[in-house]
Amino acid sequence: MNITALEACSLLDYPGRLCSVLFCRGCNYDCFYCHNRSLLCEGSDAISHQEIESFLLERKGFIDAVVISGGEPTLQKDLVSCIGFIKNLGFSVKLDTNGSRPEVMVEVIDSGMLSYVALDVKAPCSRYGEMAGSSADALAVKQSVALLASYQNRCIDFNYEVRTTLAPSLMIEDILRMVQEHPPVARWYLQEYRKPKQYKDEDEQKINLPCVSRTEVDRNLDLLRKYQPNLVIR
Repeated sequence: MNITALEACSLLDYPGRLCSVLFCRGCNYDCFYCHNRSLLCEGSDAISHQEIESFLLERKGFIDAVVISGGEPTLQKDLVSCIGFIKNLGFSVKLDTNGSRPEVMVEVIDSGMLSYVALDVKAPCSRYGEMAGSSADALAVKQSVALLASYQNRCIDFNYEVRTTLAPSLMIEDILRMVQEHPPVARWYLQEYRKPKQYKDEDEQKINLPCVSRTEVDRNLDLLRKYQPNLVIR
């Protein structure tokens, strides 16, 4: 695993759990509003397996879960073995993903070692490339969402969430299309946008475009929940 950064303790990344976060380098998306842009490019600063093991063991009894984030973790060829390694240390494991590789999602879900998945849905299908870069595949994301819903029906100890950042240029009409394009999910979070500290020069105008307001979402909440009853704003 090309893990290049660690967060010792988080109260936000795993619902109801105190966790550490491992950040993988590399991503197949290029979201103009990305908050982890430093992780997108190639690098040789990977943290060793031994360092990660020591880092986690030092926190055993304090944290009870580990989140694998990125970047995009499903690009890592040894993701399943890394999940198993963390699980064997006694931690619950959560995966953050953009849902772009449903074939990998099948592999990690079938391993039975994941406790939680958070999957980002970036935009309605017709705007996926615009919001997440030319390599973004909305159909793959739809497949991944369906996989998670199906797996939870078979495994009561597994949880997942879908989340969408109310990024600049997304309108309430886009959010409405998105919630209709996917089957009802266990939890769909709408997250307010925060301007990234790092961004490409050519994206400066985009990151300053207007966003859907909390007030506008609230006005349309009943309609959104007609298609996604478990939708929540946070």
